[in-house]
Amino acid sequence: MKRGSFILLTLIVVLTVVLSACAQPTAPPAAPAEEAAPAEEAAPAEEAAPAEEAAPAEAPPPLDVIQWDYPPDFGGVTVTLVGDAGHNLKPYEFWKGDFEQVGINVEIIEVPFEGVYEKEKTEFVAGTGAFDVVTFYPAYIGDFAGNGYLEPLDDYMAKDPAAVWDPNPSDVLAPFWELYCKFGGQVYALPIDGDVHMLMYRKDLFEHPDEQAAFKDQYGKDLKPPETWDDWLQVGEFFTREAGETLAGETLARDFYGSAEFAKRGFSFAWFVDRWAAHGEPYFDEDMNPQVNSANAVMALQNMVDSLENAPPDVLGYGYDELRDAFIKGNVAMVVQWTDVPKKGADPTQSDIAGKIGVGRVPGWEVGGEVIHRAMMPVGRVVAVAADSDNKEAAYWVAKHVSYDRSLEDVSTALTGLDPYRTTHFTNPQAYTMFPTEEEAQAYLEGVEAAMADGYPEIFIPGAAQYEDSLDLHVNKALAGQETPQEALDAVATEWNEITDKLGRDQQIELWRKALEAYKALGLVK
Repeated sequence: MKRGSFILLTLIVVLTVVLSACAQPTAPPAAPAEEAAPAEEAAPAEEAAPAEEAAPAEAPPPLDVIQWDYPPDFGGVTVTLVGDAGHNLKPYEFWKGDFEQVGINVEIIEVPFEGVYEKEKTEFVAGTGAFDVVTFYPAYIGDFAGNGYLEPLDDYMAKDPAAVWDPNPSDVLAPFWELYCKFGGQVYALPIDGDVHMLMYRKDLFEHPDEQAAFKDQYGKDLKPPETWDDWLQVGEFFTREAGETLAGETLARDFYGSAEFAKRGFSFAWFVDRWAAHGEPYFDEDMNPQVNSANAVMALQNMVDSLENAPPDVLGYGYDELRDAFIKGNVAMVVQWTDVPKKGADPTQSDIAGKIGVGRVPGWEVGGEVIHRAMMPVGRVVAVAADSDNKEAAYWVAKHVSYDRSLEDVSTALTGLDPYRTTHFTNPQAYTMFPTEEEAQAYLEGVEAAMADGYPEIFIPGAAQYEDSLDLHVNKALAGQETPQEALDAVATEWNEITDKLGRDQQIELWRKALEAYKALGLVK
């Protein structure tokens, strides 16, 4: 592991100890809706429904890297599982035969990506016992575990034999174990998805001699992947072309764009923090005064706004799917995205640019004569057992089986959006068969490791979901031209103060100062 990764992992462990010792259970609001709306308003819940009956998903081939064993037969129980709809629920379909072999029928309930918190929280509060296994974003673990909705997993993990019950936490990278899975010193969840941002670009375009010559003529320097966010704008401008113009020696049949952003309401704030975090300013000062409207923060948001000039005209509707497809369908030259996208981009059944993708560090800013890079680590996924489940042991084994036993298969396929989170996932490049050679798979994994070394955490104190929802709302308004970057971030600062006061300023200051000490000790802020 690179030194930067070690620093981040150490920070996460320190913060986890601090916050689990000091924080009181705090219920975050529902995940943000896609449409711009007041930060305090939650979107109405959408009705969850069982996944439609369909042919079983074709599973990736089983691998023999992780050694595991089946538990005793559970006698035909049904385990009901809930999670965000789409490709990240496929592992429960992939390994249906494994579950059936031990007498478990898994029923999958799908909810919208933005509706996970609201649906699960509603059922927990009502005490319906609707779910045995819950998949959720780690930011909710303090609320779910702190309010007694989740079953502690420590005793299940310690059962014999280990090949059946032990999820091997020592194999999990520290951020994804210490922060995402624990609360108050106990384990309440198991990881299934590691998330961090990385740069991906069209290496065939960057390496084309005609493009290299044209860039040098226009800008007086060599064409290369952007090192800074100023470079991002310049390179994006260069590659933006209209239909009929030439790109890499060929006449374009449609418009082509230099870059694109996640600009849709929900997680656009993370693409702003990618830019702001490099300046080393914490979210708050020692007295919980927001720094989100600093001059550097305003510059960072202005950069994001300016980048839309080089993006497709419908970019304000781009979430994960749209941003991914804009890149792998050959419509843009570069994006910053989650690390599963290069796997899908290498799969010719999904991608029009297979074999043409390069990966690198998220751009940074020059600070004190050195370019500082930071890569946000938003979302992630964990799986847990509901405290009111009638089938806890069977539910635990389902969670453990996906988190560990079959995890290499799940993260190394282009059929899911799950990202590496275990050492085992990084030391077996042969498993990533969507890449034509093992060397290319290794290059991808090294790119993910480099992104982890630059990793920048979200706000890890109570109220984080509320702070981030406010930030996302106003970033989105700035992108839409409804507010200037200064107006947007001034509004965030005002709302952050209101959230702090509502939660209890003295407690928030105490928690933040301890977190800030850890940040400063590790050199992550000024």
